[in-house]
Parts: sequence; C-alpha cells; structure tokens
Amino acid sequence: MQAPQPDRSQQELETFERQEDQPETLTRSVDIDAGVEDVWQALATDEGRQSWIEPDPNRVLIVDSEKSPDQISWWWWSADEPATHVALRVVAIPTGARVIITETGPSGFPVTQLTASFQPAPAFA
Repeated sequence: MQAPQPDRSQQELETFERQEDQPETLTRSVDIDAGVEDVWQALATDEGRQSWIEPDPNRVLIVDSEKSPDQISWWWWSADEPATHVALRVVAIPTGARVIITETGPSGFPVTQLTASFQPAPAFA
C-alpha cells in the first residue's frame, strides 16, 4: 500500500509503504552534483561517511552487502534505538549522481547532510 506523495522537489522523491505488522519502508532519491566515484567514496568508506554522518559515539554501523561501485547496504542503530536497514544504490545521471535510498525500520537516514557534504563551502568577504 502506497501513501500519497508529499510535495517535493524533483531532487528528492519519497515513497512510503506500510503493511500491518511489518516495518516501515521508505524509498527516496537525491541528486548530487558530484561524480559517481566521489559519491561512492562518501557512502562506502568510513572516512567518507564521517564527512556527512553526525558523530555519535553510541552508533553502530555494520555493512552487510557491498557491490562496488554502485550498491551498499548496512544496518545501523544508536544506543537503545531500534536498528534500521539501509540499502543505497548510486546511479550516474547527466548532472552527477543519483543516490536511491531504501530504509526499513524507523526512518532516520540523513539525506540533507549527505547532499550538503558535496556543496562548496560559503565564501566569506
């Protein structure tokens, strides 16, 4: 069962699926003005993830599948929060890369931080 789509820009599309007695699944995509390899490094390496995931000493992240250079999935949780499974797919598009995120469990994937990590720093006068 799909819920109605909220108003969103073309860069971010969310699909909500909910079945009784099943965890919530959220699929969304975000277009990033960067090459596929750069986006892959931000998703697939500890150093890359540190550039956009907020520090949390209680977070556990376990990669359960990786198919370089375009698919990775992991389980993650923090402290007493329930675990979330995240599957990511990186697709080349004319303007850079599209990341398709499918999250199962409580939603919390930091899409905004991922996108912002590829934005140039503001120039100060």
